[in-house]
Amino acid sequence: MRKYIPSAITAGNLVCGFAAIQIGDFYWSPILLVCSFIFDGLDGLVARALGVTSEFGKQMDSLADVVSFGVAPAYLYFLLAPDDSWHCKVVPAVIVIAGTIRLAKFNISPSRVYFQGLPIPANALFYIGIIFALENNSDFFNDFFNNKVYYLLTPFVMSAMMLSFGFRMISIKSMTKNWKDNIFHYIVAIVSVIIAIIYKYESIVYIVVAYILISIIHTIVSKYLEKVAKLL
Repeated sequence: MRKYIPSAITAGNLVCGFAAIQIGDFYWSPILLVCSFIFDGLDGLVARALGVTSEFGKQMDSLADVVSFGVAPAYLYFLLAPDDSWHCKVVPAVIVIAGTIRLAKFNISPSRVYFQGLPIPANALFYIGIIFALENNSDFFNDFFNNKVYYLLTPFVMSAMMLSFGFRMISIKSMTKNWKDNIFHYIVAIVSVIIAIIYKYESIVYIVVAYILISIIHTIVSKYLEKVAKLL
């Protein structure tokens, strides 16, 4: 029976994501999506601990992620639309399309110690952060997303980051015992703590943006060092 345990946990991810869509509430839906994050992190850990990793589990995990971290955030973002124009109704679909393409690419790519492009859970966290900030009466985010141009552009920018497979987004998997290899990980952690202290309810969005910017710098530095190493 133990080989079914990770899939049952993945099902918890899927159920929470679906419930978040059903409820369509700016308080409970983000909480349910946070539960999806927990299930998403646990299924892989449990599968490896039990020695029951499988291709089936990998595919099921991605399908659950499409719902929880693609469709659900897109639906919540749709509910934020500043007006009823067709542009505002259609643009959230970009989140779902880009997320699905990203997961398909992930499934057929060899395992790496970094993420190719922005991971879909991090992208979902960005939209959860928006909802969280708005629920806590953030003047900046209220003004920002009441602007139709900003509302329409945001999904395209974030989706472009998901599909920017050339960027090496920082992952815990790349950490080693050599502290020099973990410098960018430490920078992300320190910057995240500082942002959380300063911005509080608005911090989630800024942390995701900081993660993206630091990862881009990490990519440039890594590729430069690789070129230097080849010359030597």
